[in-house]
Amino acid sequence: MIIRAGKKEDLKFLPELLMKSYKGIEEYGEESIDKARRYIDELYDEDPKCFFVAELEGEIVGFVFCNRFWYSKFEHSQVGEINEIVVIPAHHHEGIGKELLEAAMHQLQTDKVELWVGANNKNAIEFYKSIGFVEKEHTEKWI
Repeated sequence: MIIRAGKKEDLKFLPELLMKSYKGIEEYGEESIDKARRYIDELYDEDPKCFFVAELEGEIVGFVFCNRFWYSKFEHSQVGEINEIVVIPAHHHEGIGKELLEAAMHQLQTDKVELWVGANNKNAIEFYKSIGFVEKEHTEKWI
């Protein structure tokens, strides 16, 4: 498995991965493949240098989008933001998410990183806790 910088041509593979990854927690995902495609394009356009993919035997099995220019309404300053991290379910618990997150954190080059996770996304909450993220009081925002 390799983690590499994402390329514009990778974007066409991601909407389907995004839709698969929100199976069972659809309230946090996109309603259709077209909306997923637009969302992915928006994330890429916000900060194309803060996009990484995980590849296994030539197939993309995960990705992360981050943003180096995020302004935090909680911190009242610029922080790094993890916008979306996805690993297809068949490859959960293999360390791929952690490696993607490490690539994003390295690119963000900041001590403060925010992300949002839905209250019912128990797997993601446990993942973020396991690597040191803490919940911000009275919000679903994590830092």
